[in-house]
Amino acid sequence: MRLREIYDAVLGAPWVYDRLRPLLLGGFDFAAVYAWLEVGPEDVVLDVGCGTGHALDHLTTFRAYHGFDPDERALARIRATRRVAGVELYARAVTGADVDDLGPTVVVLMGLLHHLSDREAVALLADLARAGQLKRVVTLDPVRVPGAWANNLLRALDRGGFVRTEAGYRALLAGFPPRNVRSIPTD
Repeated sequence: MRLREIYDAVLGAPWVYDRLRPLLLGGFDFAAVYAWLEVGPEDVVLDVGCGTGHALDHLTTFRAYHGFDPDERALARIRATRRVAGVELYARAVTGADVDDLGPTVVVLMGLLHHLSDREAVALLADLARAGQLKRVVTLDPVRVPGAWANNLLRALDRGGFVRTEAGYRALLAGFPPRNVRSIPTD
């Protein structure tokens, strides 16, 4: 096994994501970020890169939840620990046809964009922008901050190969019609 494969195997383990990640984030409270979605009982949630189902800790009412993640280990963790009605899981990347068929009203992209190239991210956002019933999208990704060496070291160790500056993320969203963009201060 090559070093990168070992690295991905260790950091991709569900217990690392569920236990170690919160420590590295310094106890960041994701509740406020998920609250921005304002999910109600009639909403169809599309969670792209759903991982171990962290969103299900915060989204307690919805008509349907569709979680996409190519990591079967993460999906197995959801199936074993989160028995919630209305949840469908897909062990693959989401497609434009999925967006069209599922008709999401809210979309979760938590920690996803830094795993996608600019081309992949722009294509996904274009698929979402076509969804006529879409009310809200939330994303929260690590950011490179000039001069913040500790932050940038952690970002360099992240498995996502496309950690950007805040301006880089905003450039991805240039073609997406945001009505209410919120940024969390980086200093």
